[in-house]
Amino acid sequence: MKTKIIAFALAGVAATTLACNDSKFLTETPIDFVGPGNFYNNATDALAAVNGAYAGLENTSGSNYYGGLFPMLVEFTTEMQTPYLSAGNERSLVDNYTFTPSHNYIYQSWLGAYSIINRANGVIARVPGITMDATLRDRIVGEARFLRALNYFNLVRLFGGVPLETVETTSLDSLQKPRATTAEVYALIIQDLTDAIKVLPKASTYGSSDVGRASRGAAKSLLAKVYIQRAGAGGGAATDYQSALTLLQDVDASEGYSLVSNISDLFDTKHEVNPEVIFDIQCTRITGAGCHVSNQVAPRNSNYGSSQNGSFTAEQPFFDEFALTDKRRATTWQLSFINKSGAVIAWAATQTASGTYGADTPYMHKFLDSLSTSDDETNYIIQRYADNLLLESEAINEISGPTAAAYAPLNAVRARAGLPAMIAGLSKAAFRDSVFHERRLELTMEGPNGYFDSQRNWDWAKTRIEASMALGAANKFKNSKYPKAQTSLVDKFKLMPIPQRAIDINPALAGHQNPGW
Repeated sequence: MKTKIIAFALAGVAATTLACNDSKFLTETPIDFVGPGNFYNNATDALAAVNGAYAGLENTSGSNYYGGLFPMLVEFTTEMQTPYLSAGNERSLVDNYTFTPSHNYIYQSWLGAYSIINRANGVIARVPGITMDATLRDRIVGEARFLRALNYFNLVRLFGGVPLETVETTSLDSLQKPRATTAEVYALIIQDLTDAIKVLPKASTYGSSDVGRASRGAAKSLLAKVYIQRAGAGGGAATDYQSALTLLQDVDASEGYSLVSNISDLFDTKHEVNPEVIFDIQCTRITGAGCHVSNQVAPRNSNYGSSQNGSFTAEQPFFDEFALTDKRRATTWQLSFINKSGAVIAWAATQTASGTYGADTPYMHKFLDSLSTSDDETNYIIQRYADNLLLESEAINEISGPTAAAYAPLNAVRARAGLPAMIAGLSKAAFRDSVFHERRLELTMEGPNGYFDSQRNWDWAKTRIEASMALGAANKFKNSKYPKAQTSLVDKFKLMPIPQRAIDINPALAGHQNPGW
């Protein structure tokens, strides 16, 4: 679907109303607009519409949403990565926990999610009325439900309860909705994914032109993560961990996923279609399309493509946690690159930002195909089987403690990384922390998962983040030009603030900001 999704993107965009909270967009008169009433006529229209929803993940306007700003919001708030910029830079405000409800990344993540939700709402409402092949029709609606669930999952993890939009936005009046409860948002997500599982096909049944579409395995895997997030972050049902485990074991038994033997294959353009990836964004860098993640990952002054921002660099203590024998070390971090003059530039522990490497600590390597000098980029992975395995270990431990069954999935991930089995005999709490640490090492930058994982093991994450803050405050944090502005992580940061711009547009949100904000 890498080429096909782009071909249909403009048709999908034209087929639906795209904005949900931007009043200027809604009040503008579109040119050559194909209204929903005269668009949904046949299978081609239905496919174009759902492809338009997928295209919102890529966000063709630049680095918004999954193209950069959403991963920055979720990853810089951990102890894993830093933008290494001045203290007042908008990226550093996220890294230093000095952001406010007016921060652009928070609003763009809100807007990006609701934009896709609105496109999905159009598909869910209108495609069932089209006379077409029933199996294809049901699948398309299932894909839309998956996409709506994914984006509400992003919203509920970021903000808690948010306005529930389940019909197309057709006027400004429809935007004036209060926040639903967190429980109500989760209920919609679970229902959407349950419905999607019933109609989506197994991933292996998709043809080559449909690679990248939501599958039954993706919906099951996402639903398992939803249950685990709800349980771990608070407010979940007593049976959530068991519900998640049942789904994850069903995926093991019936969906055909497995770990690839060489983890680096996951992040190059030659091996994008593989048995480990469950759901990813199909990225192709052409004018007006592409995920733009490579722009943010590419080292400054490298010969990769046409833009190198080098936005993601390691926080030194986290980088030091990668054993030299860990195969993920060279896959995750850019230990060398070729510059524009053709010279190989290697990172070294004595490196400084003023040197030829351009940063004190290693740049991120994931989602950058270092063998390519073109603007093609690897797909952005949202779900893969290693994530499932670690969730399985987490769920088993919460249900019955660190049994042999809990150790097995975790050790499978470690074995692929070239590491020995996890030490035996851990307590339940120590095993939980070990699973979360493994998630940090395995899934850095992916999903993205960082901030959301922190919510499920807050005290553990808080201790690690505060340790980095202390180094910064003492001016001993190697790759921080400026001391960290915070020395403690207060509990208000367990959720992001509702974007101020969303409150300004929707008066029903006024007075209902998250606690502490």
